[in-house]
Amino acid sequence: MGISPELDHHNSHDEGFHDPFNDQVRKSNIVLAWEKQVVVPPKYLIERLLIDGGIQILAGPTSVGKTKLAELFAFAVGTGYVFHSACPINRVGGVVWFAAEGELQAVPYLRCIEQAIGGYRRNELETELATPIAVVPSGELPKLSDPRAVQTMRAIMERAGRAIAKRFQLAPALIVVDTYSRMAGPVDPDKSHLAELIYDKLITIGREFNSTVLVLDHTGKDPEKGVRGSTAKPAATEITMMIKAETGQTSGLLLEIEKNRLGPIPEPLIFNLCTHRYIGDDGVEASDVVPTFHSNVVGNAVRSARNQRWQPARKAFWQCIEDGKWKTVRSAKSDWAEVKAISWNDWKEQYKRDVPLDKKERSIDRSFERAVEDLLGIVVAKNQPKRRDRSRQMVEFDEIAGEKRFWWVATDGDGSGQQDEVSQGG
Repeated sequence: MGISPELDHHNSHDEGFHDPFNDQVRKSNIVLAWEKQVVVPPKYLIERLLIDGGIQILAGPTSVGKTKLAELFAFAVGTGYVFHSACPINRVGGVVWFAAEGELQAVPYLRCIEQAIGGYRRNELETELATPIAVVPSGELPKLSDPRAVQTMRAIMERAGRAIAKRFQLAPALIVVDTYSRMAGPVDPDKSHLAELIYDKLITIGREFNSTVLVLDHTGKDPEKGVRGSTAKPAATEITMMIKAETGQTSGLLLEIEKNRLGPIPEPLIFNLCTHRYIGDDGVEASDVVPTFHSNVVGNAVRSARNQRWQPARKAFWQCIEDGKWKTVRSAKSDWAEVKAISWNDWKEQYKRDVPLDKKERSIDRSFERAVEDLLGIVVAKNQPKRRDRSRQMVEFDEIAGEKRFWWVATDGDGSGQQDEVSQGG
């Protein structure tokens, strides 16, 4: 799946099309401070998300759709497809995909997006439509820790650029690095000077070819702390984007801009991963997921994403109550008419019945813990009065005989039928 070395450089462009690869001498750009300078707002390749000519990070936990989302960005840049009304494409151009990870999936992912969004037919039947994306497999990519990496990437970009220009009359506009850790080579990501050297090389290539560089990266053990490894990586970028989601989650994923050096930070965007069946180049039917962005107001994105986590936990809580998996315990306050306690283990087992089956045991446990944290954060915020659902409370008490328990408290005056209101998020 490499790039064909046999390229016809002659008679391949429309008249008036400028081929940047025919420029024999690249002039360096310097700024003379004593001359008049005009401050202009940043130019975006994809409005609000990708700076034109900059370097950006798209990070997130394992298996939350980073590659899928990056392919959607690449498809949008290559074809002009607007995946969200707030994010128009300002410059259509070719894409060079450095597939250091998942090289065998890169083109199938693209076929799925092509047929789901663009209505493209299978490869051998397509006569007019195509996507200007050149995929560079891992075997042809240098390790960024190699001192000669810039020269190798420059040669790759020239070959890929000529191939894209010949077929589409477009210059490259986007370079995708999938992923940083696989392309960096045997370096310690916590060493700031090594990360800075690697990012300098990517910035150099991006500027030489007037292209935005999008680096896919992972978060650490605690996703809330951001990109894994050295802080030099986000420090070197114009925009840092994060996918806030659990491994295996397919709905209510949150795309959040954590840093924008050149402009304001926009509201987060919500998207789902929707399954789509497509025909591969070999004629075999397969399925994959395509990111689909919500068309509603993005201002409610954070709240909606949190709801995705705590609502299943609340549903599981009330299911335990309805199934009788509770114990009546002594009231701690005089106006508490009844207190029912369920165990942590019973609650978690009920929660597991409602989560995707492809989640690993450890992922389910962490997902449940975060869901409970969100739920209790809403119902029992620290240093704040406990929130009441009508005349009812859900609270966490101390462990009883070594078993962690959560409590549903009914106060004097409770009427019948209120439990349903609570279980529905009242």
